[in-house]
Amino acid sequence: MLRKQESEERYKKLIAAGYLDDTCRLCQASSLKNFKYWRIIRNDFPYDLIAEIHDMIVPRRHVVEDDLLIEEQREYGEIKAGHIGATYTHIIEPTLRLKSIPGHFHLHLIVAKD
Repeated sequence: MLRKQESEERYKKLIAAGYLDDTCRLCQASSLKNFKYWRIIRNDFPYDLIAEIHDMIVPRRHVVEDDLLIEEQREYGEIKAGHIGATYTHIIEPTLRLKSIPGHFHLHLIVAKD
């Protein structure tokens, strides 16, 4: 488990109540930082057992990983080498089985706790 018990319970209750059913929460989230094809957003359900900071990087358009354009892939590489590498300590990608929003590709950006 990556979340504290109370955080995990809150997450599971919201999911069970349909929190993710009506709209893509990643598309609706406010940006912390914008790039041409990508944005960094705050994770509403952080991995608070391991993370001091837990953000996510998402494509601006609602897309699965296999449908990312060459330009989107190229820009992600640049962001990873620059901003992400300078700001975060880890990039985490759950398997498809564990993704709560599989239709919108995203990666978790972590600053790990000591």
